Amino acid sequence: MQLASVHIRAFKSIMDLEIRIDPNITVLIGPNESGKTNILKAIEAFNPGATYSKDFACQYSPYFEEGRYPEITIEYTALEPKEKVELAKAHLSLKEAKAFRLKKCGPRNEDYFLLLGDKEIPLPAESPIFSVIPKNLYFDHIPLIKSSVRLQELESSDPRFQGERDLLHIGGVTHYHEIFEDTTRGRRRREEVSRFITEKIREVWSQDNSLEFKFNVNGDILHFDISDKTTVYDSPQTRSFGFWWFLSFYVSFMTKTLKDVQPQSYVYLIEEPGIHLHPAGQKDLVRLLEILGSKFQIVYTTHSPFMINRAHPQRVRLVSKNQKGTEVDNEAYRENWKPLRNAIGLMVGDLFFFGDSGVLLEIPTKKIPFVEKMRSMRIWRDEEQN
Repeated sequence: MQLASVHIRAFKSIMDLEIRIDPNITVLIGPNESGKTNILKAIEAFNPGATYSKDFACQYSPYFEEGRYPEITIEYTALEPKEKVELAKAHLSLKEAKAFRLKKCGPRNEDYFLLLGDKEIPLPAESPIFSVIPKNLYFDHIPLIKSSVRLQELESSDPRFQGERDLLHIGGVTHYHEIFEDTTRGRRRREEVSRFITEKIREVWSQDNSLEFKFNVNGDILHFDISDKTTVYDSPQTRSFGFWWFLSFYVSFMTKTLKDVQPQSYVYLIEEPGIHLHPAGQKDLVRLLEILGSKFQIVYTTHSPFMINRAHPQRVRLVSKNQKGTEVDNEAYRENWKPLRNAIGLMVGDLFFFGDSGVLLEIPTKKIPFVEKMRSMRIWRDEEQN
């Protein structure tokens, strides 16, 4: 099951907005204060049991004046056969449905409505629909990998050490004791895990192919060290913050693709991924998101044109705000990305460097007005010089 579209009404800066959601990745790009985060927060608020307050109501809408809750409607599509079986328990018409819509207009499960044509059918608190629809997970920060962790911390259920568990999980470690053994077998296992994680990170981080990971044990403490072409081993915290963030993001999200989780069971809502990365690092991150997006839907916000995969222009949503509130342009790529360039103020003159080689193409265009303009400018300059 996938999100196909979201209709948001009277939510924070959004008066009335409908946005299409790509089956894989949706990119929300636009200037500050345009409402990108509010779109993510509205999708998150759709979750059953999520905080849903009248304070979320758009202050320049009738909903705010009348003390009403915002309304959020999501259309779901790409329904799997086993999902239809569960949906049919809520309403028989969903047994053969290709898509359906749900509307939320309050904090309780009873405030959800199944939309069938012009009909709004209220759902009971224990409706099977709530167990089938994807869960929307919002991330405004990524837990950073620590430089060391104790055995008892790994074996605990403390969420503060989930990143370290995930790092070892990527390396194939399921029994933590095996990597803490002060034996030949333990040392060999640590070397295997170090080598495997080194290979995986080099696959996704193109800026330095000399990176090498090493796991060391001192009693009940496991240390994570990283070296580069200097051959000096340092902890993750001593590396650049951009790389530290990238490593933590990779560990946090790629682990989810390795787990035996039903595809499309989650929608990841990510706030400004890659904000601390160099443009080359942002391009690496885009490639990493493509891998994650093959299993789960992703919606993320950005200010950077380097966070756009231009092979998929249809995924980009240009977010802006005017006197009517937040609006979305679903075709920011038209006219050679002119709407996007105007919105973020990016011009060719802002670029410091160009490629060593290029291709010049001649295409049909309206040449006469351009030529006449150039002639008039040249005449004016000639007259001024004379």
